[in-house]
Amino acid sequence: MRTLLLKKLSVGLIAIFLFNCVVMVNAQTMLRDEVFERIEMISQTGEKIVETNVSVHFGNDSMEIKASKTGAVLKTFKYTEIKNAEYSYSKNPRWKTGLGLGAAAVVFPPILLVAIPLGFTKHRRHWVTMRTEKDYAVLKVSKSLRKIFIPSFETHSSVKVEALGESK
Repeated sequence: MRTLLLKKLSVGLIAIFLFNCVVMVNAQTMLRDEVFERIEMISQTGEKIVETNVSVHFGNDSMEIKASKTGAVLKTFKYTEIKNAEYSYSKNPRWKTGLGLGAAAVVFPPILLVAIPLGFTKHRRHWVTMRTEKDYAVLKVSKSLRKIFIPSFETHSSVKVEALGESK
């Protein structure tokens, strides 16, 4: 009788343990997959600077920027390839001055074509700029969204977002 009771108790404890393991794995997966919408990506198409409404999807090992209208993947950044990320609150996206901007202009000549027209913007915006060795993205985020977007980006990518200029 006692042995039967111990077997039932053991089976019950094992079932609870396995259930908790499954729940924890699913919870970790849900935490990793996050989507942020109502973001604008600034890019260059030919001679024109284009603002595209996008959503940013944080997955297990990469971040995807998708067009809001079509769902097409515009850019994919593997977290391991992201070199740096910067946040600024200004009329146009800011980059580190001196060698940083010079190097960025040499590696990504279009970066200057994006920065110059944005200098004529009337209102200050919240900008998040990230780059890899071969690509970059300039994102315009809302004030409220950036408060959760930046920590999420840092958590998923393990890259600290450097604040440049004024922070609001």
